[in-house]
Amino acid sequence: MGNSAGLIILLVMLIVVVGFVIITTITGKKAAKKEKEQRYKAVRNEIKAFLAKTDNRKNIRVEFEKVYSRKGPEYKYRDVFDVVVELIEPKTQKSIERRAYEVEGITTKIDKKNYATKWVVNTILDLKETEQRIAIGQKEVKLTKEERKAIKKSDRIKEKELAKIEKEEIKKIRAEAKENKKNPVIQRTTDHKEKFVPIRSKEGN
Repeated sequence: MGNSAGLIILLVMLIVVVGFVIITTITGKKAAKKEKEQRYKAVRNEIKAFLAKTDNRKNIRVEFEKVYSRKGPEYKYRDVFDVVVELIEPKTQKSIERRAYEVEGITTKIDKKNYATKWVVNTILDLKETEQRIAIGQKEVKLTKEERKAIKKSDRIKEKELAKIEKEEIKKIRAEAKENKKNPVIQRTTDHKEKFVPIRSKEGN
């Protein structure tokens, strides 16, 4: 009898744990989906505003085709994305044009626990070059040994240049702080990052 009661209690506990895990997973997925939708909406609105400002185009539907997070030493503390979109005329539902944009997420600290990310369209990009860069980044295009070496060499040079610039900036901040008789506070503005897309793969809207 005692063994039976113990087994029942164990089964109940197991059901509770499994139920908790399932509910937590579902809730987490829903929250992640909602956050992703909000980011897409924010970026879509920025692209529309950019179109209105630069091309005087309004009421254009923007559909995402590809989103790729740039890699490399110069993007270590920046969230920069290559975004390929299709512009559609809402009334006719016809595709007008395919374009590529450089989109950056600028994160600022609101308080001790909260951050806010503003999405900015930096510029329009060459579509062909952007798609090629994305294909290389996603390893859809195989590079030769010489090309891989050239990229690594370029990255090393950029890392050295950025390290030198950072060192000079820190030195300047410390010198200014010393002159003003203040303790320098050196803090990166991008310690906390909010990614536009959690995976580097083809995305549709």
